[in-house]
Amino acid sequence: MFWFRWITGHQATFLLWQVLAAILDDAEAPASYAEKLAAQARLLVCGYTLMLIYSSSPTREIYNRVIRGPMARQHVNLSGAWARDYLPVRQLVRGKVSFGSGVEADALRRECELNEIVHQGIADKVVPSGVSLLQGPKPAGGRWRMHRDTLLWLYDGIFLTSRTVVSYEQVVIQLVRRLHAIVLDVMVNGLYPSFASSRHEEPPSLQIGELMGRKQEFTDTLLEIVRFVGALVPEEPQHPAAS
Repeated sequence: MFWFRWITGHQATFLLWQVLAAILDDAEAPASYAEKLAAQARLLVCGYTLMLIYSSSPTREIYNRVIRGPMARQHVNLSGAWARDYLPVRQLVRGKVSFGSGVEADALRRECELNEIVHQGIADKVVPSGVSLLQGPKPAGGRWRMHRDTLLWLYDGIFLTSRTVVSYEQVVIQLVRRLHAIVLDVMVNGLYPSFASSRHEEPPSLQIGELMGRKQEFTDTLLEIVRFVGALVPEEPQHPAAS
């Protein structure tokens, strides 16, 4: 189950980033439209944060045995920097893209701050030593040095992701399918399954009020994202039946 969460949570994240990048393409729209875009971006950044929490829900022991070990066997210094969909949204998530000074823009900035808090909190939770695979010892002789494109494909392969040219509608369909699977999982097993709960291993940074609220609203938020992305797909025109 936790391997499913790790893989599916990352796949959903890649798709959330793609939809978020499409919204950023409209960032040059008139100022009157900025608040709407900021609200949409905030929802997707929140979804990304929830995927971080979902993917990292195993206990520390399960994470190291089931997830960290197999990843290290793929590449001893595996890095999230090899996720090809992250680059177009990196500046936004780091709080360096402005949507003005409205209420929604402020909410988006705070959502990005929470995302960073969660990212660091998860690292503290699953790897208390603070030494990620990227920061681990480098094999002698440059045995693991690879071309950048090779690393991108390797990262995709680890998360069972194949690439091809698809329509925006197909991106949405794949995202919705995964979010529905995640919602069903959490409704049945809980965000922290009772047979292997990692709640007690979370650092204080992951237990602040705002994040506790995000966790309580986990499934509701994912279903809100499903409704939002579904509305972005244009309806096909209806043609009269041939006589």
